[in-house]
Amino acid sequence: MALSDLDRGMVLTTIEEYDQLGRDAFLKRYGYHEARDYFIIHNGHRYDSKAIAGVAHRGVGGRALRAAEFSGGAATVGRTLGHLGFLVTQRQDASPTETFLDKVRTLDTAVSNGRPKRHQPLTLLWALGRAAHREERLVPWNVTRAEISALITEFGLDGDRPNPEYPVLKLTHFGLWTLPDHQEPPRSTGSAPLGWMNRNQPVSGLRAWVYDLMTENEKVRSQAIAYLLSTYFPDVDQNALLTRVGLGATVAEPPLPGRRPTTVRRIIRDNALSRLIKSLHDHTCQICGIQLLLPRGPYAEGAHIRPLGQPHDGHDVPGNLLCLCPNDHVLFDQGATIIKDDLTVINRLTGEQRGPLRTVPGHDIDPQYLAYHRNTAGTY
Repeated sequence: MALSDLDRGMVLTTIEEYDQLGRDAFLKRYGYHEARDYFIIHNGHRYDSKAIAGVAHRGVGGRALRAAEFSGGAATVGRTLGHLGFLVTQRQDASPTETFLDKVRTLDTAVSNGRPKRHQPLTLLWALGRAAHREERLVPWNVTRAEISALITEFGLDGDRPNPEYPVLKLTHFGLWTLPDHQEPPRSTGSAPLGWMNRNQPVSGLRAWVYDLMTENEKVRSQAIAYLLSTYFPDVDQNALLTRVGLGATVAEPPLPGRRPTTVRRIIRDNALSRLIKSLHDHTCQICGIQLLLPRGPYAEGAHIRPLGQPHDGHDVPGNLLCLCPNDHVLFDQGATIIKDDLTVINRLTGEQRGPLRTVPGHDIDPQYLAYHRNTAGTY
């Protein structure tokens, strides 16, 4: 009986016993030393991965394995527990959030004409859209193949073939995706993957810990989305892409009219990208730090630094967007507030500094738009 015969229920039962006994008593009872390299993270707690796997084995062979009977490395315990949907990390202080965002930032994507291919990012965005709406985590291959193929055709690089088997298998071996009924899926190279997927018709999806994180933590989900958009889709209609993968309207906000009278007629845009930026900032104004709370939830406005449309021709991209309260939105649009390249906020009427612009990971402001605003603000 091998470790690969473990199931998720056996591991959860063992974790429950670990919690009841405490770490020291659990390890002493079963003869294990404290882990040095690999830990399983579950519900925010860390567990000695080799001890958990070895004791869980009693559900397979009738007894717990002794520590000397098997290896506790990445190729054995780490792989088995990861396949069952658990997060296994080499760092004691690594959180699911840190682990996930690190993996998103280090995707091993193929390159075409000097540009990273979009197969894996599109697959992840599709899955994040499903998680945002709490749709089923695991999806049959025929559905996965059809939906990801369509995304690659629509938003991939010119000339890309719609072959979703490659990103699914790549993400599986990278630790973000799972094919729960198959312990040994092929690598994402050559012609074998498509034949294997068609023969086995696997269900697949985000690993359980990733899915849980994405459904429960909107801010982390937004950070991942923002990174994927800025890194892989700078020349794509990002609003169209977000809407296409189900990320266009995942947060209920107070409704906005198309126009509001101020000293000018100011278009209040509330598209998918604007909602993403506001989510990253927790609907907190980047200038004054105020979060307005309304009966239906927090309220902020997405403000374009360089306006869209004629005659300004600003771009609808994260680097051209700010999250502002209504007051600071008006002051910024009218040129009473400007922002220097070092992100110092200036009261243009008095010349006084209002402080640094508030920033968050995943949202970088492009200085070219700030310069345009300083040169033209108050003229539109």
